Amino acid sequence: MQQPILAYWSIRGLVEHIRMFLTHLGVAFEDKHYPTGDAPDYDKSVWLADKESLGLDFPNLPYFIDDQVKLTESVAIVTYIAGKYNPAYNGRTITEQASVNMCAGVLRDVWNAIINASYSPDATTRIPIALDSHRVNLGRIANYLQGKRFLIGDQPTWVDFFAYELFDRIDVFNPEFLRGISPNFEAHKGHVRGLAHVEEFVSRPRLALNNKMAGWGN
Repeated sequence: MQQPILAYWSIRGLVEHIRMFLTHLGVAFEDKHYPTGDAPDYDKSVWLADKESLGLDFPNLPYFIDDQVKLTESVAIVTYIAGKYNPAYNGRTITEQASVNMCAGVLRDVWNAIINASYSPDATTRIPIALDSHRVNLGRIANYLQGKRFLIGDQPTWVDFFAYELFDRIDVFNPEFLRGISPNFEAHKGHVRGLAHVEEFVSRPRLALNNKMAGWGN
């Protein structure tokens, strides 16, 4: 059977946690990268040439093709992967599944604020403002992690990989910000790195965080 294809821009962006998750699960996959041209046009013609020819219901990046299954939207992709290869990564009970989705929503709010700031021309000014605006929520995330190896407990779920990527993105911008809130963020990152194949994944040369038109992380 042909390997599944995970396709995205040649950046970490919305799919680095999915790449990490697939690697952790030991799933062989094609990591397809679409290039973005340089300024001022940021040419995306390679993706645009493929966009309407792949049979995607909602053509977009990222996409995931697994035989006859063709998905877009990062949450749909990662939950499908978990459901196929190890459903416990979506949560082992209905309560855990709800908690996974709750954590994902809170983390996504912080993520979106940072991304929006990162793609502004004055990103290095706006990102600290975005972080400060979510300091309370980040504190609540730290409290939620208290006494646990992972967000839901002693066993990881897919949302831990997303959390790792968010925490790492913040650390790249300002290594002291999360440390100033709680040591639980770094502890969580250590627990994720301790999972199978993850340390090897995060130790390899990394892609840029953001695309070329971003004001930071490109």
